Amino acid sequence: MIVPKKNIIEVIPVNKIKILAPAKINLHLQITSKRDDGFHNLISLFQMISLYDEITIEVSKYDNIILNGNFDCSVKDNLIFKAADWLKDTFNIKTGFIINCNKNIPQGAGLGGGSSDAAATLIGIKSLLGLNIHNERLLRGALELGSDVPFFLGFPTAIAEGRGEKLIPVITRDDLFLLITDTGINSSTKEVFGSLELDYDKINPLSADNISNAYLNMKPSLWPFLNTFSPYLYKKHSIYKNIIEILNKNGSEYSSITGTGSSVFGVFSDESLAGKAQKVLKDSNIMTHKVKMLANRPKPVYNYPTAE
Repeated sequence: MIVPKKNIIEVIPVNKIKILAPAKINLHLQITSKRDDGFHNLISLFQMISLYDEITIEVSKYDNIILNGNFDCSVKDNLIFKAADWLKDTFNIKTGFIINCNKNIPQGAGLGGGSSDAAATLIGIKSLLGLNIHNERLLRGALELGSDVPFFLGFPTAIAEGRGEKLIPVITRDDLFLLITDTGINSSTKEVFGSLELDYDKINPLSADNISNAYLNMKPSLWPFLNTFSPYLYKKHSIYKNIIEILNKNGSEYSSITGTGSSVFGVFSDESLAGKAQKVLKDSNIMTHKVKMLANRPKPVYNYPTAE
């Protein structure tokens, strides 16, 4: 009698991982009140987009973190380093990591690049080591790193409340195209928040239901969305209004500044119009990225092949 051979599963150790960290825009951003802890409460519609930083993480035989990348801050002040260090310290991880980041998301542009990099690092190391970390614990740690970091751990379209940590998932629209412009301004979040002179008693914020309904069911030209910081930013830099005027004249149905600046975006229902607007902006020496709204967060790639 011939005995069939048993299936043999080869277990390949995972020692490196590659993960894309997507940018995000605020389709709506309204500051609603100031908190006792010095932060502000907000309600916002966050949307991940197909513009990415690329992060690779390898296990090191040494007990330290080596971080390489084209950053505008010191390594120890970088959120990638802080995220890896938080995991090592909190969960008593003895191994070290070699982390490389290829930055494509403009820095200081209101696109959440640093926060997304931090979230990608948390996801990457958790996946790389197979860490059994409860999602709530990971979210608490993410919030310690920054107000926007928890968003990048979850759904790609979400209404954010509180500091940005209270997230309500929303189905992503697949019929819209975006142009993201890089103004070249390095906007200071601290400065822009410090500029706020709001009478909070008179603010009537959009509700989560209103935001969700508008996003899902209305043409972008009818969206009731806004950015609390726009009036201050318009006064400080005329380029914001100039870009929005170009976008609106060339087919954008909704244009705004994202976050506290400095990127401006336009929303288009017609991809060809987005392309034409991109050419007009390029002729004006304004850098742009034509992107889509993400319906799913990019998945990590394990033991990715290394180019010879």
